[in-house]
Amino acid sequence: MSLILSPVSAYGIHPSSELRELFLSKPYQGATPKNAKLIVVGNDANYSSEISDHPFFELILQYHADGVAFWKKHLIHHPFLHSRYPFNKNIGGVTYHRNFSKLGLDSSFADKTSFVELLNVPTIGNTGQNKNLFFEMMDIDHLNWLEESLLGGKKKFVLVNQTLSRNISIIAKKLGVMTKFERLLSGQKPGTIAYRSASIVLFNGYSFSYTVTNKYLASLSSLIRSFEFEQAS
Repeated sequence: MSLILSPVSAYGIHPSSELRELFLSKPYQGATPKNAKLIVVGNDANYSSEISDHPFFELILQYHADGVAFWKKHLIHHPFLHSRYPFNKNIGGVTYHRNFSKLGLDSSFADKTSFVELLNVPTIGNTGQNKNLFFEMMDIDHLNWLEESLLGGKKKFVLVNQTLSRNISIIAKKLGVMTKFERLLSGQKPGTIAYRSASIVLFNGYSFSYTVTNKYLASLSSLIRSFEFEQAS
């Protein structure tokens, strides 16, 4: 199948009603955050606007309906990594998930890993095109639920990145939510453990959307696996 180049779309909510409805019922991908051992926090779940008109979209819907089953069936954690993915593989979320896959986490992590975003709606375009709209689309109830999911419940490894950390700082100041989480991240350097307690390891990493070294990925993978070993013992 030939590569389809995605046109540049203005930033906003994804036009697919099917995808938006899936987000309403399940504003995360993979395991539920309360049951996950590894929670990967992102800014938004971003797709090309035209993907909903392509047959491949069915795999996107399958993934959002049950990310755990998708990972176990296809042995990849996200549809962007599927051999049939028809769009540009060098932009947007594809780079993010390709770099995440280099951690080497296999499908045994499927029911332990949750991907969750600051926005509870799927988007199109580039967040940087309209940061004001990005913050305007924030849902207070979702952000409160997210903070509770990240800081409460079972022991977990929470992975954020430096860009997301800056956005959470803005959210805390503008909206007065996620303030506890923001305090844990405040002033922490990327590539380091920002906070550790009996119930949480919070790692402030580098964004998978950009170039990350193999050395960094190997170190992060080792840290996640050592945490997983602690959980199993």
